[in-house]
Amino acid sequence: MNTNANTTYVSIDIETTGLNPENCQVLEIGAVIDDGTTPIEDCPTFHCYVDHGLILGEPFAVSMHSAILRRIATHEDGYTYLQPWEVATCFRDFLKENGLDPENEKIVVAGKNYAGFDARFLRKITSWDKYVRVHHRILDPAALYWQPEIDGVELPDTKTCMERADINGEVAHTAVEDAQIVVRLIRNAIGNRRSLVSTGNVVLAS
Repeated sequence: MNTNANTTYVSIDIETTGLNPENCQVLEIGAVIDDGTTPIEDCPTFHCYVDHGLILGEPFAVSMHSAILRRIATHEDGYTYLQPWEVATCFRDFLKENGLDPENEKIVVAGKNYAGFDARFLRKITSWDKYVRVHHRILDPAALYWQPEIDGVELPDTKTCMERADINGEVAHTAVEDAQIVVRLIRNAIGNRRSLVSTGNVVLAS
């Protein structure tokens, strides 16, 4: 994959033990580097489980992630398990191995909940802001599928976006798969926009 900093972004998704970053934890991190041309299944991916030792969180969220917690507890083969203080440097190294320099250049991030949710949790990861500098503008696929006459002021959820993009399947609630869904949604929206431009069917507001 030949990444170009001008067109490349990183889709990030996390799974957590609850909604409050002050007393809940990141359990899983997944990311996909998208350059807009590489087949999505071939895009570089990062995945790890975060082994905190002691789990803190909200009962409902914790109950949703029993499979993840069992995997962390047993260190099931075939997965990467990191201590909280290892995550930022490992993620930085993954980005650098794929042509990005997150310590010196801000990376563009995409995510369905990144700005309002994921970022608040990731900032609690040891040295995250030191090793992973993120651009203040976030690619949120929900904005690309917003239909104000239907949605009002609320942006659509991922499942609704998938339906509007004619993407089959369910929201996986596993980090890498959800990060890949974000890439599919963004590519679909960009492809539709290019089709409108090429056919002259774009209407500009005056």
